Amino acid sequence: MRTVYEPDAPYVAFSSPVVSGNVLSAENDFSVIVQVVRSDVSGSATATVSLEMNENIEGVFDLESNTVTFEDGKSSAYLKIVPLVEPGQIDPTKTYVFNLTITGENASELYNKTSYRASFKYTPIGTGTFTSVFFEDEWSVDLEKLEVGSVTLYKAKGLYEAGYDITIVVEGENVTVEEQAAWYSNDYGDVFVTGSGTASGKVLTMSLEHFVPGLGGWDPETEILTLP
Repeated sequence: MRTVYEPDAPYVAFSSPVVSGNVLSAENDFSVIVQVVRSDVSGSATATVSLEMNENIEGVFDLESNTVTFEDGKSSAYLKIVPLVEPGQIDPTKTYVFNLTITGENASELYNKTSYRASFKYTPIGTGTFTSVFFEDEWSVDLEKLEVGSVTLYKAKGLYEAGYDITIVVEGENVTVEEQAAWYSNDYGDVFVTGSGTASGKVLTMSLEHFVPGLGGWDPETEILTLP
């Protein structure tokens, strides 16, 4: 039988070890709310939380405060992760990961860490058509859309292979596909795509290179996405 967790003193913990699906939007000031709970609701209490930096969030997000205070009789309190930059400087193509730790003597031994994930929310817009010179084929693809200022992003769901969504950035007539995993090769593992192109009405014409990082790739080919 497993040992039941019975701490000797009142403790503070995160409500969940993983919280995904947080949406960054103007409605929440592009922030993320983190819930902290405690075992003893009598009196007030304070907890200290640290946010681990990574290359995506450093200089972009931070805790509004690294301390949180519980009011007398309340079992939960909230921290806020806020942007350090203007909304237009937050990369909408990324999913931001926030790893947090409760520190101090009242931190729970088992539940003192959590990971929050946040990103911009795309809206489904229907089914488009993808014509691939690289694969010498044409097929339908479900598309989602996000507008951030003058930039429009399209997420092509499983464009080349299920589970590999491709983000396409359109600004004016310019189209950009940043380096991202696109499909799986039994010989090489994940195959990436990158490239650029032009937008004309609903037609995005792109020159995309398929490659394996560190090994090389194929010559760029013309790929055409027709929006719904």
